[in-house]
Formats: sequence, C-alpha cells, structure tokens
Amino acid sequence: MLYSLSFTDNIPTGSAGVNRFWMIYIRPSYKDDKGLLEHEKVHVRQFWRNPFKHVWKYGRDKDYTLSCEVEAYRCQLTFCNEWDKEINRKKFAERIATKYGLKITVEDAYKLLV
Repeated sequence: MLYSLSFTDNIPTGSAGVNRFWMIYIRPSYKDDKGLLEHEKVHVRQFWRNPFKHVWKYGRDKDYTLSCEVEAYRCQLTFCNEWDKEINRKKFAERIATKYGLKITVEDAYKLLV
C-alpha cells in the first residue's frame, strides 16, 4: 500500500494524527505510537479501496464514516497493551460519539468496538 508519512504539529487541534488521501500526518510527540500509525493506515487503505467513493462519502455519509472509524479504532486497539485496552476502548468510543458528528451515543460506539 502506497502512503506518505510526515511528522508535524500542523494538524487540527485535538488530533494526534490525520490523513488526506494517501498522506498521513502525525504529531512529532506521537511518532512512536504504532497504534496511531496503524489507525491512519487503515484510512489510507479505505481510500485506496475506492478513492472516489471514499472522498465523496467520508464525512457526508454518517454510516460510511462510522464504519470507517470503527474499523480504524478496532485496529488501533490491537496495538494497546492488554491492561490499557479497556481504558482506550472507552476513550475511542467517546471520540467516535463526539468528534465526527455521527449522532451515536458513547455506549453504542463502545459496543461497536468490542
């Protein structure tokens, strides 16, 4: 899979990493966070599966956006230490419920991550 990785603080406040198409941007303070990198790589794979669909639907189609984020956060959870998994699952559920405008409760987002 083709992707480009850059470390920069020039990303939205509240985000540790973002992607645009095949480009991944991660804050330098998170450069060793393997789970975050893998989360962003999931989004790049989603883009490459069908670039036009992904660009058009992500952010506009709430069900599509939700499925993309659940897939990425599930992947990220696999890189958490076993004792951190539950804490991070709750944190990721809160992000899904509040950061993307998806109109989903934290409880429902949590269930999707189990």
